[in-house]
Amino acid sequence: MRYGYCIGIFTILLNLPLAVGEEFKIQPLTDDELNVVQSIHEDHILETVSYLASDAMNGRDTPSKELEAASGYVTERFRAAGLEGLCPDAAFLQPAELNQTLAPKSTASLRIGAADVVPVTVLIGTKDTIGITGIVHNSAAIGNSTGVDAETSIVVIDELLLPPQAVDNPGTALITYLRQTAALVRQGAKVVLVRVAPESVLFEVAMSLSQNPVTIPPPFEPRCAILLVPKIQPLDGEVSLEIPANVQKATLVHNVVGVLRGSDADLSKQAVLVSAHLDHIGPAAGGADRVNNGADDNASGVTGVLFLADACAALKQRPKRSIVFMTFWGEEKGLLGSKYFVENPLWELESIVCNINLEMIGRPEVDAEGKAWGTGWSHSSLGPQMAAGANRVGVLIFEHNKFSEMLYTRSDNASFVTKGVIAHSFSAGSLHNDYHQPTDEVEKLNIPHMTKVIRGLLAGMLPIARGELTPMAVPRER
Repeated sequence: MRYGYCIGIFTILLNLPLAVGEEFKIQPLTDDELNVVQSIHEDHILETVSYLASDAMNGRDTPSKELEAASGYVTERFRAAGLEGLCPDAAFLQPAELNQTLAPKSTASLRIGAADVVPVTVLIGTKDTIGITGIVHNSAAIGNSTGVDAETSIVVIDELLLPPQAVDNPGTALITYLRQTAALVRQGAKVVLVRVAPESVLFEVAMSLSQNPVTIPPPFEPRCAILLVPKIQPLDGEVSLEIPANVQKATLVHNVVGVLRGSDADLSKQAVLVSAHLDHIGPAAGGADRVNNGADDNASGVTGVLFLADACAALKQRPKRSIVFMTFWGEEKGLLGSKYFVENPLWELESIVCNINLEMIGRPEVDAEGKAWGTGWSHSSLGPQMAAGANRVGVLIFEHNKFSEMLYTRSDNASFVTKGVIAHSFSAGSLHNDYHQPTDEVEKLNIPHMTKVIRGLLAGMLPIARGELTPMAVPRER
């Protein structure tokens, strides 16, 4: 059956645009390649993904001892496959320091006029101790604040309504407040006083933030202190505040990087980079099941990387181009691990032919079992090239009408795109109801589907690794 006809049938079934692959001349799989493809077995896939998504991994938060244990596991798998560590001294772990923030444990002090000092809870401070005096007045909601006093920069607002996902998540609650008060900061606010009820959940949030460090994405770095003031506390007249500084904590985290050196003297200087993020969101704050296992997101993608590494290293005829295999920390915290790598690359970015990033490949959409889709399809020829290669083992890789463009910049491939590297994520499902929930369990993965997709990804990438195809960027209209 011709490739174009086959794709057309799938397009009708899935209501998806045509994935063109006929312009690429793809050689049939060699016996060696076919044997390696068929060596990827369901039981081995299940064993690996079950370990990465087990309760013992406790959600692989960044940072955590469980994420470090997972990094150690990936390291040993890379070593066993026969990869070479890409870091100095042939190490597999690329270290980085993750800076996290703790709200001050001590309270702030509030004095109104000549009255006694009143202790006030700090939701978040800034990097410096703040001492400030000025006149403030009661106000309504944030959209109707008293404004920013030109001399004192103190603003008073009512408590904000938190989104449901933030109520039991101190980090999310904090980001909500930092996002909502950003406009006041731009006006010059140095302190925001939040009037709260005695039973406000923010008191628990503040306690957690003072005990458990959180990762705050750079765009939301606290530039004003946010304090919790009881609603019954009068705030008329001159107000003096002394606010302690936040506490910074640096923790060591690691990307895991291994390389299969190419066989050609010239082409081996180029690399295909195959990646997935190893981290997830850590444990839930409450509930009967507190472990966010992250089976699909993204133990499935990491499993794909491990088996692609095993398969490529097992080839009797090694690919001409080098293949770098990598897992990232901190994707869930804002693509932090991949951003660190592109700023501190272990392979010249100009010599990375493409980044094939795997993201959630374990649960197919309806009528899409054994199929995968690529993000940012129209930005380069990588998607159609992967589709042409995967077709040799009966796997369809396609452009997804809903998700391909929308999610192009939502995973680690985006860090490479910003540096001019052709980089796309490949997924084999959708944002299902178990996304970022404790119910993202191994039992809900479709292992036969996942196995077939990994085989297809291998068949798709081999012509690129062998130097038969080279992805090209598609010029964008200005």
